[in-house]
Amino acid sequence: MSLTRRSFLKGSAATAALSLVGSSALNVIASPTVSLTPSSGNKWPGRVCFNYNKNATKGNVVDETIVKKMVDDSITLLTGEDSIGAAWKSIFPSTLTATSKIAIKINIANTGNPCPHPFSVMAITEGLQKMDFNGIKFPAPNITLYEMNNDNQMKEAGYTETRFPGISLVKDSATVFGDGAMNNRAYATTLNKSDFLINVFSPRGHSTKVIGTFTLGFKSHYGTYSNVIQFHTSGGAEALRDFNCTGPVYKKSVISICSGIFGMNESNGPTGGADNFSTYSKTIDSSSTNVNPTTIIMSTDPVSCEMQAIKMMRINKGKSYAIADLPNFLRASGGISGALSDATYNIGIIDESQMDVRKIINGEKVGTAINKTSSANKIRQSQISAAHLKGQRICFIEYIIPVSYVNQKATISIINLAGKKIRELSIKIQGVANHFSWDENNSSGNKAPAGSYIVNFKSGSLKLSTSFTITH
Repeated sequence: MSLTRRSFLKGSAATAALSLVGSSALNVIASPTVSLTPSSGNKWPGRVCFNYNKNATKGNVVDETIVKKMVDDSITLLTGEDSIGAAWKSIFPSTLTATSKIAIKINIANTGNPCPHPFSVMAITEGLQKMDFNGIKFPAPNITLYEMNNDNQMKEAGYTETRFPGISLVKDSATVFGDGAMNNRAYATTLNKSDFLINVFSPRGHSTKVIGTFTLGFKSHYGTYSNVIQFHTSGGAEALRDFNCTGPVYKKSVISICSGIFGMNESNGPTGGADNFSTYSKTIDSSSTNVNPTTIIMSTDPVSCEMQAIKMMRINKGKSYAIADLPNFLRASGGISGALSDATYNIGIIDESQMDVRKIINGEKVGTAINKTSSANKIRQSQISAAHLKGQRICFIEYIIPVSYVNQKATISIINLAGKKIRELSIKIQGVANHFSWDENNSSGNKAPAGSYIVNFKSGSLKLSTSFTITH
């Protein structure tokens, strides 16, 4: 899969003069001030693959073939490699060999949905076994799926020997290894014995606000470290930061994967059933009737992956995902000084305007190009793009705006070449980088004919414009 990203910025992009008073004040609080120090396994800080497919589920039934293809397409788009085996191999440091040990942290707290579905993890393990070392494929016995802090067993959550032949499925135990892991805290034996770590998690919430109302990738390592129940009442945010910014998790992680085939909303969980994500789903594909998020997010950058998972949950509830509104544990891990009272790290990109987010929607790569701006100029620059997805009869619109416009109202107008407004839509701005799906219907509910169109965006004094073409 090619990494070429077609630009749909054919029209003019006019940004009105902006008052920087409000935006500057917010960015002083929200901009990273600690230098970026990614781990050796974070090859591409800020690069993310986002893959949505409304056909991945029908109710509670998963289409295994579609989910597997979502994983395969995501890893190839993320890495730029053509073959699945080469793509998986490329995320690892050069020290990877056919004898290396790979640990995959999963979650089995939910015996049904929305735990990371085994079909997603199956595709990951199958891809790893396609890695080639001079004619030798990576062996299944060198892959271990592990979880520690939960009463459920692997098979109860769908992780069976039939689905994972030859792969070790370990309900793990912790040991103090004396290697400085969070003040020599005991952690999973599997991780200690492994050379590399893959973190697979699902979008779930948590009712304990101490840890940020999320049970995402950072909190997944409550199942890596021992005696973490104490952090639900105090020190939870600091623990989430330290688990991921120091020690074996930081040193051995090579990729984070949000398996959002099903999901729970913020504050709901960590156990329980799947929540309705139809609001989020329609922002990706306005024709979707799926109530599940059906999204896979991949990144070698744990901060960027976590932020994108939070964004998905926040979109579903109409809440802000601007940096200042992200949980403290993530801000303290992404270079935001003062987010927590003590240490601040910067292990990855938290500012979405600085991310390289590569998108696939219903199997079709979206080539919209929102150009990344330098940190010195990002407040002053705003951009918009639009892409007609031919096979889906929808137009996917993306725009980046200054943080001062977050939580403000905006209008998106569709104009034909005759200058007639055929549709106007009102939206709420939830973050710096936003998206919107237009069903390509006019105000009468009829499909717009083939041809060229202009998209106008307006919020207060900010006006943006771009053009695109509908083909049938």
